[in-house]
Amino acid sequence: MQRSGDFLLCLPHPIFSRMKIRNILLVLLLSCLTRAALAQVHTDTIAVRKLTHSTWHAAVDENGNGLYCVVWTQRGEGVSKIRALFLRQGQREEIRVFDVSAPNPGFEDSKPAVTFLNCDTAIVAWQRGGDGRQRVLYRLLAGNGQALSDEGWISDAEADAMLPALRRTPVGALAVWQDFRNLQLDIYARPMNAEGLPEGHASMLNDDGGRALQGQPKLSAGSCPAALAVWSDNRVDGKWKFYYQLWRAGPVGENVLLDSAQRKNMTTLAAAAWMSQDTAVFVWKDYREGHSNIYRRVADISRSTLTPAQRINDDDGDRWQRLPVIAGDGRGNMVMCWEDYRNTETNQQGDTYMQVFERDGSPRGGNQRVNDRDDRIPRKAPVIAMAVDGVYLIVWHQGEESSFDLVGQWFRYPDERLGENFCLTCREKKQ
Repeated sequence: MQRSGDFLLCLPHPIFSRMKIRNILLVLLLSCLTRAALAQVHTDTIAVRKLTHSTWHAAVDENGNGLYCVVWTQRGEGVSKIRALFLRQGQREEIRVFDVSAPNPGFEDSKPAVTFLNCDTAIVAWQRGGDGRQRVLYRLLAGNGQALSDEGWISDAEADAMLPALRRTPVGALAVWQDFRNLQLDIYARPMNAEGLPEGHASMLNDDGGRALQGQPKLSAGSCPAALAVWSDNRVDGKWKFYYQLWRAGPVGENVLLDSAQRKNMTTLAAAAWMSQDTAVFVWKDYREGHSNIYRRVADISRSTLTPAQRINDDDGDRWQRLPVIAGDGRGNMVMCWEDYRNTETNQQGDTYMQVFERDGSPRGGNQRVNDRDDRIPRKAPVIAMAVDGVYLIVWHQGEESSFDLVGQWFRYPDERLGENFCLTCREKKQ
């Protein structure tokens, strides 16, 4: 079946060369950055306990037969949990919401990912923080919301693991995450079998072999049998750039340099989607113009070649664009969307924008705003999933005063709106 698409500083001895001093300082700086990244989750946990209701970290996938699963972090009353819902194409009402994880006081469940294992079963993975540690867990869900398994660990080490991503494969699924077992942040991957169980040992995907840091990984969308992992990386020169790694039954070849983020920022994310069996599209937030824009490159994966970087947002100002995601229908038709602040005076209360692409990769028309209200409230972190028949769902966080809900919009390729914006979680908020 085809489917869519975180020291002690001592002064050096005088006999040290300037080069050695510089190298020592660089190692210390990277160590501090790593510790800061790990500590940030605990800081976030304390902050969110002040919220009464908020949805965050949405992810979405489609099963190849018109069923969509949306997962997110639900925070409030001092705890957090992972929740999910299932939608049929065009569904806007009678939405049922299910708990994936139970609230655990003192623990923070967040950053979920989702993929369909088959037409009837979804895998949900997420990050659990507590007792000064981070772990990556998973659970299987039926399309009616019934839990098909207990919670289990994906990571096979005691070290901190966080920020999972998932993707279906021909023999099951693939999980990737950020891992601290080597005392620095690396990217690890582990396959999951047809029953949704982790198997074998996890593999380190980044092949730099040094003390560089690797940021949050993402996995490609689309119907190709292979998977592409993409992440931010500061190897060689300490500057942030993007690498990708091809995965079939395991890692294939070496890491491939995709592009530079043009700024030292481990939170800069890239996304990928397959256009065809050999061609993929990568998108990311880029600072080469002095402010954040959305760029993309098309890759011939078999030859490890890339087209020149192309800017996608078509505004003339210097407001931010960020957090791009992309999906396709398996036939080359693609749509990407992102946070966009072109209509604002500050980079805080923006819109969700999208760009449609033809099968040959060329943009079809200009950027379009997805939200159908023009009021200035925060709209954050869109996600997208597209079916083989071209119907796609865009979901984003929208709200005021730190109280967010999930809002969505149905489309049929290229850009036909199926109804208006609708709220996926508002009914739950009232209950």
